[in-house]
Order: sequence, then C-alpha cells, then structure tokens
Amino acid sequence: IEVRVTVTRKADFRFNADPVLHYEVPADGEYILEIRDAIYRGREDFVYRITMGEVPYVTGTFPLGGRSGASHTIEATGWNLPSQKLVFDAKKQEPGLSVLSVPGARFASNRFSFVVDVLPEVFEKEGNNSPKDAQSLKLPVIVNGRIDRPGDYDVFRFDGRAGDTIVAEVTARRLESPFDAAIELTNEAGQRIAFNDDHEDAGAVGGRGTHHADSFLMVALPANGRYVIRVYDVQHKGGPEYAYRLRVSAPRPDFELRVSPSGINVLGGGTVPVTVTALRRDGFTGDISLALKNAPAGLTLSGAEIPAGQDRVRMTLTVPPVSAASLISLRVEGRATIQGKTVTRLATPADDMTQAFAYHHLVTASDLLLSISQRGGTRVASRIVSGEQVRIPSGGSMRVRASIPPGYNAFENLQFELNDAPDGLTLRDLSVAMGGAQFVLEADSTKLKPGLRGNLIVTISGERAPPANAPNAGARRRL
Repeated sequence: IEVRVTVTRKADFRFNADPVLHYEVPADGEYILEIRDAIYRGREDFVYRITMGEVPYVTGTFPLGGRSGASHTIEATGWNLPSQKLVFDAKKQEPGLSVLSVPGARFASNRFSFVVDVLPEVFEKEGNNSPKDAQSLKLPVIVNGRIDRPGDYDVFRFDGRAGDTIVAEVTARRLESPFDAAIELTNEAGQRIAFNDDHEDAGAVGGRGTHHADSFLMVALPANGRYVIRVYDVQHKGGPEYAYRLRVSAPRPDFELRVSPSGINVLGGGTVPVTVTALRRDGFTGDISLALKNAPAGLTLSGAEIPAGQDRVRMTLTVPPVSAASLISLRVEGRATIQGKTVTRLATPADDMTQAFAYHHLVTASDLLLSISQRGGTRVASRIVSGEQVRIPSGGSMRVRASIPPGYNAFENLQFELNDAPDGLTLRDLSVAMGGAQFVLEADSTKLKPGLRGNLIVTISGERAPPANAPNAGARRRL
C-alpha cells in the first residue's frame, strides 16, 4: 500500500510493506489522504485498516529483552509518546516473548516485542570498535547492544577451549529492529573461523517473517585461546533504533512444533493427513514422538514420530463414526530426549501459506480445530501387509502388497496415488485383485538421499455406479 498526503508519500516502513507516515501539519486547513496499491493492483481481498490522528507510535525500543526474575526499564523512541520509558516486571515472567505497548491517557501505542531469557545479561559498551578495544565477555551471556551510527562495529572477545562448541546468535529483526546483522568469529590473530549474514528462522514473527536478517553461528573452537566476535550492519546503517541481542553460549538444543492445517475437516469414521513440522534449535537432531493431548476417546494418530535429523512428518488422524456433527479443539504435543532429559513441547497450530508463489510460511493460528461431519458406518483404511516398514533401496524399487476394505470391491477404475510424497518417489505398476492390491515404489537416487525415513500416505479413489433402480441411475460417483 502507498499512502500520499499532498507532498508526503511512503510506500513502506523500514522492512515492512505496510507504510507509516509521520507528518507535522504546517497550517490549519484541509488535507487529502490518498491510499492505493504500490503497483496499482486491486482485488476484493486487498483490504486494509488505517489509523490516523495524534496517536502514540513506537519506532524503536532498547533493550530488546531482559533476564527473567528482574524488572527492566525500556527506552522507547517514536512519535506522540506520553513517556519515553516503560518499566516491565519480569520477576515472575517465564522465558519467552512478551508483547508490550506504551500506555497513554487516551490511547496505547502500537505493540512491540520484548524477550525474556534466563542467561546472564550485559550491556554493550561503546569504544569497542576494533579487536584491540574489544569488550570482554564471560560466557554464557546475552549482550544488549546498538549499532549507534552508520559504519559502527561492535567487537567482543572471550576465552575458549579447544573442542568447545559455542553459539553466537543475533536477535534483532525478529524483534522489529531494522538492524541487518552480520557476525564474524575470528581468533586473536584475526583469522576468520566462521561468518554468517542471514539465517532463516521459519518461526520468525509467527511464520510471517520475510526478512531473515538475523545471524547465527554454531562452531567447535579449534584451539585454546582468545576469540573475537564482530557484529555490524551489512548495509552500513545505524542509529538509536538499531538495537540487537547477542547470545554467546554453549548450544541450548531444543525444538518447536507447528501442526497444519489449523482447521481439519473429516467425515465420521474417516482418516485425514496432518503435517507436523519441527523447528530445531542449536543443533538438536533427535527423534520427536507425537501424541494427542487430552483428546476425546476414539481419535488415533498413525505414524506419529518425526525421525532423527528430519524436520517434517506427514501422519494420519482417524476419527470414529459419529451420530451428530461436532467441533473439537485439539492439542498435539511432541516429546524428545535432550541431553538426558525428557522435553515436551506443545505444537502450535499453523497454516501453510505462500508468498510470491514460491516461498512457504507456516503462519500460526490461535487454535487447532477438528470438524467431524456425520456419516453412517466406518471408513476403514487400506492396510500395508508387506511388513511394518517398507524399505526401498536407494535408486531401486520395492513391491508392496496392501489389503483393501471389502466395500472397495464394488469400485471401478480403482487408483492408488501418493499423497504429498517426497520428490523422487513414484508409485507404478498397480494391480488390483479381490481383497488386495500390489504396486511398486521406486526411489530416484538423484533426488532422494539414503537414510530418509517417514510416512507414505496413499490415497485410494475409484468410481461407483448407483443401483439400476436408483433415481440417479447412470450417474457415476468418484470416491
């Protein structure tokens, strides 16, 4: 959207596509506000909301986070703010993200993010622009810093031991800072060990993040000695709003889960595919078992495990027959063993959306809703009878045998199709006989890496003609 107020125009605000204008009215009179699409498009779904007036608006905050168990004074910059300081009490706050605003007599400001962590925290001290002036850090630590001016570099040093794995992570853009971070790790002699500019975080901004401008390093130190971390803006910009948080610590392996779609529709007695995606943190690669939490009786998950080293699984949810339609709120949880401890995480509902017809985003939703429609009888799924696991050799194939529910014998033109299978896996040579079917699964070694595990979902469809004496005789149905 582009907004134009006479001689003032704005097509975006920093890295956001939604524009924001601050305009000091020079004289009493009538003014015109014009709103249009920046590239002159229009459609019924191009909806918008606009706020106008002498309302408070926050353009930057510092620090972007603080330690759990303490109170923090947050500096706010912006327009029409009733106060430039806000006290946030995190004494009883669990680690994670909080959404705050600056209160006013009539209106509260726009919302901004503040993150709470458990690690020790320090503030960056200026004068640390080169390795010889580097600010000393004691690990683990989170540094709250700012790139104060264009061309500013913030440099830190710490002592490390050979073989230790350290993580250096900048969080800024994910907390609405305009800082476009780059991070570099060197030894004391200035030899580069690791560098990162952009690190993609699929969970950023609830899956709506499109500018993955934060940086992340995880590296094993090659020798005992002193190491240097340099943080700077790759566009050589800076200013009071260019705030960041730099975490330097040992890895803290963990995971988040997204379950999609957020709205599931199924006939009673039916089975539907559901996707769970793992957002793995700090090198965690282990198995994650999945289960329904406090679900009504009769709901079952099949294939409910994300294998080690993989980020996604397609599983199936089967519901019992129902006498009346129902709407159920579901919760899915994942469980894994991390550093000898059992860790449980609830899956956040999400929907797979695309941007520019190419980029996929798992945009979070408030609830995971299951809608079950009334249906008589049970819809029994086909069963694989070739063993508990189908093992396909890389570049080879395997013949699979499956049972077919008796009701499907009346179907004509029966077809088996892979449902959202990995690229490079194909189903061919289908043959159907009374009570069973056979087909071949073939793996393309140029597209599929050995060791890939997961669930294959096969959709069965066919045509069925109604009885000759039925009102719609001759009308064939595909099911």
